[in-house]
Amino acid sequence: MNKAPTTSKRRGKETGIDVVPVPVSLLHKMSEMADAFEAFQEELEDYLLSEDAAFLARMRRARTHHLEGETHPLDELKHKLCIE
Repeated sequence: MNKAPTTSKRRGKETGIDVVPVPVSLLHKMSEMADAFEAFQEELEDYLLSEDAAFLARMRRARTHHLEGETHPLDELKHKLCIE
């Protein structure tokens, strides 16, 4: 059963927005799919970074600097990045 979109009315006036009625169960499925897609994107990003030799080398250098105490105050970083 295909229904044509209806035009939304607010206080008796046409809003110009098409409205398509959707069952709540379908909205729940769409929400679950969106959550699953977001999790997939995060996992894919983690995988791609784990395979990126240049990224891994930068992370190793940063870790070494951190362990050696070569750190900078957060306020200094914020100032450098023009944050706050």
